[in-house]
Amino acid sequence: MTSEARGTQQRGHVAAVRAGFTLVELMVALVVSAVVVLGARQLLEQLGESAHRTVVVAARADRAANGERLLRDLAGRLEIGRNAAARFSGETGETRFASWCEVPSGWEERCTVSLVARGTSLVASFGGADTLTLLVRDAPIELRYLDDPRAGGRWFTSWGAGITAPLAIAVIAGGDTTIVRIGERG
Repeated sequence: MTSEARGTQQRGHVAAVRAGFTLVELMVALVVSAVVVLGARQLLEQLGESAHRTVVVAARADRAANGERLLRDLAGRLEIGRNAAARFSGETGETRFASWCEVPSGWEERCTVSLVARGTSLVASFGGADTLTLLVRDAPIELRYLDDPRAGGRWFTSWGAGITAPLAIAVIAGGDTTIVRIGERG
C-alpha cells in the first residue's frame, strides 16, 4: 500500500469517527443546559421575592408616614373653647379634642377626635365608628401633655377638660418619643 493510499484511508476513517456526537458529549450538554436553566429560574424567583419585599416595606413606610402626618394635622387644627363637649382632655391612654377633619367632598368640617393608646398602636376615632391606626411602635404607648417648655419642659400624665390645651402631646413608646405640637403656634 502506498503512502498516498494510507493517508486517504486514515482520513476517511477519521472523518467517519467525527461525523456525530458521542453519548457522553450529549449527556454533558444536557447537564450544562439544565444547570443554566435552573440557575436562571432561581435568579428570577429571588428577584420576584425581593421585589415583593420592597413593595411590602414601602407600603408599611407609607402607612407610618401618612399616620403621623394625619396626627400632626389633626393636632395642628385643634379647636379650643367652642363648647364644653369639645374641650381638650387627656389621660395616659386617651386624648379627646375638637379639630377640623378633611372630608371626601374636599373641605374641612368640625369633628371630635379621640386618640386611644391600644398596646403598641395609637388609634384615632372620629366621633363615630370610624377608626384609623395612626402609629405603631415596638413598645406600649403612653401619652404626656406639655404645659411649660422652659427648663426641659413640664409634662403631665393627664390634662383636665378646660378652656386651654397643652402646647404639645408626647407619644411615648419605650425609648421612642414623638412630640406633636398643638395648634398653630408662633
